[in-house]
Amino acid sequence: MKNYRCALTLHSVLKSGVERGKETEIVTFKGKRLNYYQLNERVHRLGAALSRLGVGKETRVAVLEWDTHRYLEAYFAIPMLGATLMTVNMRLSVDLVRYTLEHSGCQVLIVAAEFAELYEQVMADSALELQVIVIDKNEAASFATARDYETLLAAADPSFQFPDVDEDTVATHFYTTGTTGLPKGVVYTHRQLVTHTLAVGFAMGMADDYQAFRAGDVYMPLTPMFHVHAWGVPYVATLMGVKQVYPGRYDMQAIPHIVKDEGVTFSHCVPAILFMILENMEQEGLKLPGWKVMVGGSPMPPALAARALRSDLQPFAGYGMSETCPVVLMSKTSRAEADADPALLCDVGFPLPLVTMALDGDTPDDGTSPREGELLSQAPWLTELYYNDPERTDELWQGGYLHTGDIAARDEQGRYRIVDRIKDVIKTGGEWLSSVALESLMLEHPAVAEAAVIAIPDERWGERPCGFVKLKPGTYDNDEVTEGLRTVFRAAIDEGKLPRYATPDQFRFVDEIPKTSVGKLNKRQLRADMGL
Repeated sequence: MKNYRCALTLHSVLKSGVERGKETEIVTFKGKRLNYYQLNERVHRLGAALSRLGVGKETRVAVLEWDTHRYLEAYFAIPMLGATLMTVNMRLSVDLVRYTLEHSGCQVLIVAAEFAELYEQVMADSALELQVIVIDKNEAASFATARDYETLLAAADPSFQFPDVDEDTVATHFYTTGTTGLPKGVVYTHRQLVTHTLAVGFAMGMADDYQAFRAGDVYMPLTPMFHVHAWGVPYVATLMGVKQVYPGRYDMQAIPHIVKDEGVTFSHCVPAILFMILENMEQEGLKLPGWKVMVGGSPMPPALAARALRSDLQPFAGYGMSETCPVVLMSKTSRAEADADPALLCDVGFPLPLVTMALDGDTPDDGTSPREGELLSQAPWLTELYYNDPERTDELWQGGYLHTGDIAARDEQGRYRIVDRIKDVIKTGGEWLSSVALESLMLEHPAVAEAAVIAIPDERWGERPCGFVKLKPGTYDNDEVTEGLRTVFRAAIDEGKLPRYATPDQFRFVDEIPKTSVGKLNKRQLRADMGL
């Protein structure tokens, strides 16, 4: 006889959250409000409805929806059946959405009615046979034969009992949004998601008030729920039983008002989203004191951090990637330190509990010695493989560490700072230049809204930096802005912040700088546009 083993599953996360949250509100788009008891009932109804449709162990169930309570229900109900939640990135091309559905082997699709056109385009050239469940079915005639989400839930048993699920069962499956090759499938087990949830919650609970996430906070994601489980924070928020706000499709003008009206105190987003929110706040003269925002996905420029501070936000950097679940590093700071040196907010900081970080080439006794190199990681929740892709899995885990593809610098305190992506570093005259550092400097010019730097071939030096500039609204003379940028670079070089060869040879002014589907600079597209 063995003693009972309590598995680390998402069922336990939900159960604990409901016991703690009770009648605490979960607010969703179009004004709908429910509490944790009602969320729990809806999760059980969804589980019952899916079970009646044959969903069970290893069934892939895809979800194509904005950030709503329905997505939160799917976060729990689908894995709790022993099935796998596949989160569909609607911002990918039609061909890539089709590829991810086919490659993952999805059998069921829960889809919001407004994605009817995308669904038709995807299925037009696909052999997939999907059971389709539509959210707001009456808003889309093209789903005439599909089942309606709310109708299924209304007819389902609220006392449905989920089966016992092994903690090593795959719970989620989604695809990376890198800029090279086809998207890679990433999978996570219940155990990995629960350990990540506990580590993130523990780290944020220990943090200074400036960046802490604790009981009494109000949470709203601004990273799409299709992207790495919205950085895993919905699971943390649910476990804590705090008030949650789900804004649906992101409306950058409305978001600051949602934050104010609902008392949101904790969010997370990529730098591009923060930039757009600040633009609207500044136009309205709106400040939001006490709003803590973890910024990740790509490095946060110091100029953006300083701008957020001026609007009374509390920004700070976190770090992770699709393959790390994602959070493995987090800045540690106080308000006083942030005000004194906004650049500190842009360092990705220190490892979370249970995380080991290293730089390629470290020896066992120099884990905190200052140096630069590729950032490597080990943690209980890192993805073990790329789905059906053993070759790239071997590359990812070469030497027993997960290779991030990011170059980082570590100081004498063990604090990490992202220098650049390996593929984006510029090698000029045999020396390396960080495109991130050059972009951050360009953003210090008052006319520059967005900046990107790529390497272009050069006969003499091998490669030279080329800067791309999107200007802020207004009337500017490109030649004057160019000279202003060169002045900024000359000052940085004179102060010893950059080598003398760091100034880009040219600055190109563009209406838009291309982004990936999750808001990162798409330098691959910039290179393609230049024929590189």
